[in-house]
Amino acid sequence: MRGGRRRARGIVLGAALLGVVLVAPPRAETQSFVEDFADGRLDPARWERTVAGDFREWSADVVEVGRPGPPRFRLRLRADTRGTRDDTVKYLGVRGVQPIALREGMRISVQLDWADQANGSYLTGAIVVSPHVTRHNPLDTADWLQVAYVGVPPGRNARMVVGLKTAGRERTVHTEGWPEVNRGGRPVAAQEITLRIRDRSLEVWEGRQRIWASTPDELAFGAVYLYLQMSSHSNYPARSIYFDRIRVD
Repeated sequence: MRGGRRRARGIVLGAALLGVVLVAPPRAETQSFVEDFADGRLDPARWERTVAGDFREWSADVVEVGRPGPPRFRLRLRADTRGTRDDTVKYLGVRGVQPIALREGMRISVQLDWADQANGSYLTGAIVVSPHVTRHNPLDTADWLQVAYVGVPPGRNARMVVGLKTAGRERTVHTEGWPEVNRGGRPVAAQEITLRIRDRSLEVWEGRQRIWASTPDELAFGAVYLYLQMSSHSNYPARSIYFDRIRVD
């Protein structure tokens, strides 16, 4: 036994001298990055697809923006739910592979394009941050913050909803006054959503308007993963939500 222990200790010391890492270190947290999908594809080193529920067809891919000038790309989430189960909501998206440190002064900005839906009923386009990793729906984890646009039946309009969940307790903190006011929603085009840490609070901004702010240290996540997500109920033809101009600084 003693000889075996000496041999094992010698292996460990030898590995250390040779610079061999026997145990993988924790993944480093992202400090800043810009994502404009300029490569025309979803980079697997940066993004992982997430999906939950049954679909007729779905895709999470990078597509070219149809406009004059140099090529430009953005992320498209597309879901066709015709003929699927009525008792499930379907979720589709991507998750950033690297965690993002929630330090004082940092910002996460994302442009979400509602894409002028002909029928946005029971459709959502959302930004979710969570300290948990999943390949499915991040809203099933114990902690998250979500900023979502929710389609208002029966047409093109939507409304913003901000919700959060901490230690398994979920609550909605912003609904644009719905249902008492704004029952018909509003037109939503390409909106820039920003999450900002200031004075130990997490703020939600739409463009230049602050929508909501947590109390100091209310969301003590430390580091989070960024999810870009859409959801749909059953029996809707293919609908798409687009994401672009993602920036963390």
